[in-house]
Amino acid sequence: MEAAALVLPIFLVIGFGFIAARFTLVSDEGINGIDKFAFTFALPALLFRALANTELPTALPWGLWFSYYGSVLIVWLIGGLLSLYVLRRSAGDSVIVGFGGGFSNTVMLGIPIILTAYGAESEVPLFFILAFHGLTIFTIATFLLESTRPREGVRLGVPAIIRQSLMGMVKNPVIVALGCGIGFGQTGLSIPVPLDTTLEMLGRSGIPCALFALGATLTRYELKKSIGTASMIAVLKLVVHPLIVFGLATYVFALPPLWIKVTTTMAAMPTGVFAYVLANRYGAAPGAASSAVVLVTALSMITVTIVLNIFL
Repeated sequence: MEAAALVLPIFLVIGFGFIAARFTLVSDEGINGIDKFAFTFALPALLFRALANTELPTALPWGLWFSYYGSVLIVWLIGGLLSLYVLRRSAGDSVIVGFGGGFSNTVMLGIPIILTAYGAESEVPLFFILAFHGLTIFTIATFLLESTRPREGVRLGVPAIIRQSLMGMVKNPVIVALGCGIGFGQTGLSIPVPLDTTLEMLGRSGIPCALFALGATLTRYELKKSIGTASMIAVLKLVVHPLIVFGLATYVFALPPLWIKVTTTMAAMPTGVFAYVLANRYGAAPGAASSAVVLVTALSMITVTIVLNIFL
């Protein structure tokens, strides 16, 4: 009951965003503005302020990284092989299917749900997951998609792919805020009161704005094509991925209980919309990716509630 009471308001805000966009109660420009505000100002302010006042562990969390990112690679491999040999889809399509099964919506949904469910103590493991999310997953995805392009196409080399991913991180306000927050926290200084109050005000608006924007942007994706493939992505993302993370975090790397909760809950998040962005850019299963974003997000209301009901 506690989990349902926590999850329902979150998905209601997403629903209000969806309705507002579907019935044009908010224009596309307005939706883009809310999305940009949340991603560029509000969520970075929330994360900077949180991490500037958080003490990090001295040892690097290799167990957490292997638990989370190891599971991403395992799910990616399973999804890719099933797509290639069972669904008989192309190599490029199979990269996207595997990607959709292992790529979580970390920012727009993961941050709000985890911080709301587990509080300030979840900030450290959350930071360690977010810190390398873009660099590792986007680099691998781009490399695989580039390698499956037709030979007559223009391919990017490995250095160019890594450089592209690093530039994406540098330009990502959330990643910049994480790094600056950690750096400031190591100085031992306190945030000046006027600035701290400003960051607190911005941060409070971050979660509702991010959720509303997520709901609104879902109207841009269709649940019409490749439903079978999208359903397979849903099973991989909402069932297989969190189970593998939980198994690795609990029985292989013996992470602290809170870290197990955070990593498993993050793995239970729906497929991020960047799966469709990549699919559309490379012409690899865009219909399946579009359907998966909508289907998995809708079903995640049930699965996230189950996960939180177990952990809370």
